[in-house]
Amino acid sequence: MKSAGRRVKILESSDGSGGRVRTDKYDGFLLDRGFQVLLTAYPEARHFLDYKALDLRSFSPGSIILNNSGIDEIGDPLREVTSLIRTLKSPIGSLNDKFRLLFLRLKLAGISIDEIFAKKETSTLKYLRNAGFSKKIISNFFAPFMSGIYLEQELDTSSRIFEFVFKMFSEADTAIPAKGMGMIPAQLASGLSAEELIFNEAVLSIDGNEVRTASGMDYKAGNILVATAADCIPLPFQPSTVEKKSVTCIYFSANKAPYHKALIALNSNSDRLVNNIAVLSNVSADYAPPGKSLISVSLTDKQQLIKPESLELKIKDELKFWYPDCVNWEHLKTYNIPYALPENRHVTNDILLSSMRISDSTFMCGDHLLNGSINAAMKSGRLAAEAILSI
Repeated sequence: MKSAGRRVKILESSDGSGGRVRTDKYDGFLLDRGFQVLLTAYPEARHFLDYKALDLRSFSPGSIILNNSGIDEIGDPLREVTSLIRTLKSPIGSLNDKFRLLFLRLKLAGISIDEIFAKKETSTLKYLRNAGFSKKIISNFFAPFMSGIYLEQELDTSSRIFEFVFKMFSEADTAIPAKGMGMIPAQLASGLSAEELIFNEAVLSIDGNEVRTASGMDYKAGNILVATAADCIPLPFQPSTVEKKSVTCIYFSANKAPYHKALIALNSNSDRLVNNIAVLSNVSADYAPPGKSLISVSLTDKQQLIKPESLELKIKDELKFWYPDCVNWEHLKTYNIPYALPENRHVTNDILLSSMRISDSTFMCGDHLLNGSINAAMKSGRLAAEAILSI
């Protein structure tokens, strides 16, 4: 909007930009508010972000699989040829499953994002079954992998999201900025002055062209853009119900990393509490002070049944089978994020003007209008801005 010559003023309810994409500095560590990654194939991210300035650090293609037998590893032979034998020998699924994985990747490489979102929707679980994948690879790989993205265990999320995400993972890197995911919104906001970006100013209500905030201030504008999560939309536009996904992420420090590769470890046990582990200091050394490792542990919704004071003990009790030294990990901080993603059972990749324009002068954007992703958040913002500029 500013680059198009419009005067702008952004009212931010918190003490920093980014919304759900924030990074905290804590005792020399960089803690993202929930484990997050940037899929560098996202078309909107490629358009708006300067990847070089973000100093992106990439995860290695593949995953560590934690199971009752021990620890296995799979790779992406199309991007890392040396992982071929290791992947073929992995017990996560049959040889047919692994060939189906390869065929799926090649199929998705040959279709566009628009074609993916034009397909008829089903659940991810039904999609995988219809594609011929066995129960074994669904439970050992797809369930823990996609649950970390979907934030739900049943794989009810739209098959469109599955194809889109799988395509994005396959076509480019999975990365984090060297100094935390918060560098993404910081880069986007870098062209705004202190008068244009006002922090700690929560909007309570909108009346015509006037905005009222919690501090008692009134602001007037020719057009207003609501850019919040669905559960923070101000009056009178608040929806009666908001379907959302929550997540709990716990950070630990250790003198010794549980593993030394830039891979995400997936817990394939069906009764798991821990869904995945990432040693972020293996990916970017800036995430931890010298001599320390930063470990992110993301939990399934099973944690809701556990008393908070018992949670750390339960996590370590589960992980010590694979990583005995976890009993010595030091708890840093726990992030309980009530609204981490919108409901993604039914999704799209385009928005009607009627969905964005909620009154004569007020517009709305957000990934809840499309699908839960950084790409969708950026795209909805772009489309809303274009709609305002077209008036």
